[in-house]
Amino acid sequence: MKTMNNPSLNAKLKAMYAKKLKKDDLEDLMKQNSLTDAILVLKSKIPNLDNLSDNAKRMELEAALDTILIYDIQKILKYLQGTNREIFEQYIIKYKIETIKKLYENLNISKMKNIQTNDWIEYIFTDLKILYTATNKEDFIDKIPDKNINSIFKNSHTDFERENTLDKYYFENLLKTVKGKNKKIETLLNIRIDLLNILWTYRCKKYYGIFNPDILIPHFYRINLNTIQRIESANTREDLNQALNDTIYQNMISNDIESDIKKYVYKKSKKAFRSELLDLSMIISYFKILEIEKENIVTIIEGIRYKMSKQNIESKIII
Repeated sequence: MKTMNNPSLNAKLKAMYAKKLKKDDLEDLMKQNSLTDAILVLKSKIPNLDNLSDNAKRMELEAALDTILIYDIQKILKYLQGTNREIFEQYIIKYKIETIKKLYENLNISKMKNIQTNDWIEYIFTDLKILYTATNKEDFIDKIPDKNINSIFKNSHTDFERENTLDKYYFENLLKTVKGKNKKIETLLNIRIDLLNILWTYRCKKYYGIFNPDILIPHFYRINLNTIQRIESANTREDLNQALNDTIYQNMISNDIESDIKKYVYKKSKKAFRSELLDLSMIISYFKILEIEKENIVTIIEGIRYKMSKQNIESKIII
């Protein structure tokens, strides 16, 4: 079922997608031997980055790439109404959460008044401007306008707990918003939640030596608690794939679980973008593709900055 009736939006999305970097463009970037050369090549491929300094640090690069995301969100919002707009506005809450987290993590208590303005706040999440007036970290948390995000920051005892609870809050609310309104997005989201539960189970066992089921999003699509228990017991890549053998995610893990899951999501997003004309899932998939493009660019530029080998950089690229 088509959920959008504006063919010009479809045409705009196709035109926006056509401007994204191709595999050959990423190859050109990886061939550069210096940071300056790499950024010059990047600017030649993405005109919106004209103002990026030739020796840009990571935060400046990420902010410049975020500006492209912001412009595209602004363009799309002009076309959406009703349920489509409701779903999309809930989808982009993840950028709001990331903005709050970054401001909080980079807060310099002695220089609160000099906090840098953020384009996400200036152009999309204007209700967060109140955070610029914070006088300390406690005041910053008190001023977070969303009561649920505010509560998570106040009640989390560790960085891991805060990150995990924010992720759960975002995905549970997005699923609630989408359920029964757009089957294609619901399916993509169900897959994403499955993959997060797989990843979180693996990470928890690997880095903490013990699995806590409370970290999971209490929703399963193509896995179940038996799958989770098998993942918890996995010691090798082969064990992990065996645990997923009777699911749609079989043989998904070929090297690194985090990278392989991102590649799986990327392929699903590209397929949805190319096939779902006039459906909101096409828009959601476009922004996932754009996020991965940003991650690839940052990986390459930072790899060149720290003189990593091309082979090492290439192994981290999501294509």
